[in-house]
Amino acid sequence: MTKLERTITLKKGIALATSMLIGSGILALPGLAIGIGNVHEVILGWLLITFITIPRIQISSRLGLRFPSTAGIATYVEEAVGTGGRYSVSYLVSGSYLFGLPAIAFIGSEYMQELFNLSEFGGMLCAILIINLMFISNLIGIRFITILNYLSIIVLFLLLGLIIAFNYDFVGSGLQVAGEALTKKDIIDPSAIWNVTALLFWAFLGWENLSFSLGEIKEPERNVPRIYWLSFALVAAIYMLIALITVGASATGVSINGAAGLSSLVLYIPNGNLLIGLIIIVLAANACSWNFTASRLIYASGNSGVFPAVFGKLSKKKVPLNSLIALYALSVSVITGCYLFKIPIESMMLLVNQNFIFLCGFVIIAYWKTENGWQKWIFAILSFLSLSFLASGFTWKVIYPVFLIGIGYFSFITKREDTMSSHIENPQSGEKHAILEDSINHPATSEK
Repeated sequence: MTKLERTITLKKGIALATSMLIGSGILALPGLAIGIGNVHEVILGWLLITFITIPRIQISSRLGLRFPSTAGIATYVEEAVGTGGRYSVSYLVSGSYLFGLPAIAFIGSEYMQELFNLSEFGGMLCAILIINLMFISNLIGIRFITILNYLSIIVLFLLLGLIIAFNYDFVGSGLQVAGEALTKKDIIDPSAIWNVTALLFWAFLGWENLSFSLGEIKEPERNVPRIYWLSFALVAAIYMLIALITVGASATGVSINGAAGLSSLVLYIPNGNLLIGLIIIVLAANACSWNFTASRLIYASGNSGVFPAVFGKLSKKKVPLNSLIALYALSVSVITGCYLFKIPIESMMLLVNQNFIFLCGFVIIAYWKTENGWQKWIFAILSFLSLSFLASGFTWKVIYPVFLIGIGYFSFITKREDTMSSHIENPQSGEKHAILEDSINHPATSEK
């Protein structure tokens, strides 16, 4: 069976992970968060989400080291709750990308609207343009995406340096806001803290996405833990720095609201419009990274029998073409629907967040079942408490992840019953069908 090659080195892995995390998150979340909470609640939300992510990094790195496969989270969940869990998680994560990829495209389109003064319809067309660029770049292959990620990270660091240099006073204001938030409880609304923190969960989704690329990492025993921890340290520092700047600016009267809110700070820099164009490039690179991992999930699921086998095939260039085509068609459809029904970006992001909160619950169980030693109790309990807090505010929206999990498990039950029925109807072919049944109970990963 054709399999993906291990071409991702330590540097490439850090670049891929960092681009997944900081692209859409760092450019959209500061403005979106300020739109739903005051500056004190926002800075507390940033501190809280960073702190509660630490146990997840330990869990993800340990599981990634134990199961370095392109099946990613699907493998973890199978370890947690059995083969049916693999089916459920494949549907759950795919359902997350259904809204996640269009959300990133819309974020990029808001910056394009800011740059070119476009209408909402023009913004929708720009979102579709980003989806087209995402599709074409993934057809070219991993080497092109890696180069794009490197360039986007360089551009992003350039932007951050310029923002800090030209908005230095806002850092001091941000630190003052943080001090007030930590000492004056009467200015904090607990429900607003949840709203902000639940949205900011998006900032640290990339490690789950990265799990679908683990099967392509060179020397996984050495590089997987380093990629997780080094990228976390880098990304957490960047997020907190931007958080201090944006809340400081907002506290002094600068308008930072909206997915493109960071453009208000960029315009303080000479040739700010040019820099907004560079931000759009960074977001396009982020979309390409997400599309890369999404296509690998669908490929691995098709390869293992969770999705139709047509998705488990590679092109002559070893690219999961059918997966990419499906993602392209669905993304364009969702973008069109969200435009027509006026669905805001933050709602799409929250749908993705709650799906990954459910996923993290499965991951915690897998970690607890496969890890040895007393440390597993500490990290498992801390992660469970943090996820309980994040999940506490979702109401009827939990129907979406529950529905996806149910569809996945129903697919597993149906396939198992069909195989058993075929075995009964064809007793003379017992050996063949026994093999088929075994493949359902222990589906092959993309590495086999």
